[in-house]
Amino acid sequence: MRLSLALLLLVLAASGARSVAAQTLTVVRVDGDSLVLGADALAALPVASARVRVHDGPERTYAGPRLADVLIAAGVRVDSLRGAGLARVAVVEASDGYRVAFALGELAPGLGGSPALLALTVDGAPLGDDGPLRLVIEGDGRAARWARNVVRVRIVEAAR
Repeated sequence: MRLSLALLLLVLAASGARSVAAQTLTVVRVDGDSLVLGADALAALPVASARVRVHDGPERTYAGPRLADVLIAAGVRVDSLRGAGLARVAVVEASDGYRVAFALGELAPGLGGSPALLALTVDGAPLGDDGPLRLVIEGDGRAARWARNVVRVRIVEAAR
């Protein structure tokens, strides 16, 4: 699956189409340092998929890296969380200002293990108006947390 996603990104970049190839995702860590992940970095991550139905529409298959894997690639500790790490929040931000928050413990594979993923494709094709990156959470009753056109993930301390 990783090879086919990388091939799709190359084809789209060569054709000049609006795609993940033109997209970057900025991850801002709790210390204020940030890392920009481009299409190559995102395509190199393990690919997860979710077969979901939105608003009584047809079932669709979204594919892309899990949000936890994206954070780990950006140097955010998501595994073996305890103490202060459990009071941190990942705020996913879209280009239109829409924001969605997750406790890091909710995303951690050994704790909450949320199936949140940053979709790069739907049914094997680019996302179109929902992309190039879309937050998809398998199992949500409504798609309210499904941010479109994700551009940034900011790690912050929970308010006291």
